[in-house]
Amino acid sequence: MKLPPVQELKNRLKGLKLLVIGDCILDRYFIGEVSRISPEAPVPVFELKDTYYSLGGAANVAANLKGLGAEVELMGVLGKDPSGDVLTKLAEEKGIGTKGLLKDNERPTILKTRIVAQAQQLLRIDVEKRLPLSKEMKSQFQEVFEALLQDIKAVIISDYAKGMFLSESFCSWLIQEARRKGKFVFVDPKSTSWKKYEGATTITPNLKEFKATLEREGISNKDFQNAARRLIEKYSLEFLTVTLGKEGIYAYHPEIGEIKFPARAKEVFDVSGAGDTVIAALSAFYSSGLSLKESLYLANLAAGIVVGKMGTKPVYFEEIERAFEGGK
Repeated sequence: MKLPPVQELKNRLKGLKLLVIGDCILDRYFIGEVSRISPEAPVPVFELKDTYYSLGGAANVAANLKGLGAEVELMGVLGKDPSGDVLTKLAEEKGIGTKGLLKDNERPTILKTRIVAQAQQLLRIDVEKRLPLSKEMKSQFQEVFEALLQDIKAVIISDYAKGMFLSESFCSWLIQEARRKGKFVFVDPKSTSWKKYEGATTITPNLKEFKATLEREGISNKDFQNAARRLIEKYSLEFLTVTLGKEGIYAYHPEIGEIKFPARAKEVFDVSGAGDTVIAALSAFYSSGLSLKESLYLANLAAGIVVGKMGTKPVYFEEIERAFEGGK
């Protein structure tokens, strides 16, 4: 497959503006070493060497878009706490628009703390409170969404089932409003109930989520093409995308048929955030006017790069450029 020159890809993304709305997560990493067992109990003694923060969830999708060279606005709910301040500052430092980050007294900012020694994760500690948005919060988000929608090319729904889309009617309203105004809508789902995603351009489940949805729908997973076709028809999608982990990426479009690319990763260090990278790259390249096949190829390439990194980190256009230079 012949792709456009790298400089053309870069030019296509420059000035492209997208909106990410979803569950924003702050990832915190405690990096250290374990060399002995505690005399107090049969547990390892972790010696802390470094601490750092990164953007997770919907915020990581936004970071990936920014890394690729696109412009991005981020919408999500935070707590009125230090973690929310850190997340906002990290986003602003990357040049991500934060007008849509609203704070709620009723919940903490979602914080995932990973304790890592010798490049192995020992423990993860989560701080979160799964609550549907209040009527007042939904109203505020709708107002901000309407204002931001005017200048963007596509909307990405990043659903981690943490609270933003527990209200199915709110999720449906966002998608229908965006589609009514001619915007692409890409959905990274957590729920197996896809009614709230109806009308999106595409939904991008991983293989486990895809099979769980098929089971819920009473559809056999033996024939991917038939299963994908039925889901597309039922939920009025343009095409369906399934990330296959070590097997790569799969898509089905009623007019094009099946498209599949094998995984590109040479070494896998950490798969956390890989789905964020896929939906970011797919939405950016497809919204820029590339074909579905070209966009999927590049999204798969980006995923192969990001799983070679430790921790939740975005992919950068320069890394894709180096992958091109090393041979497609």
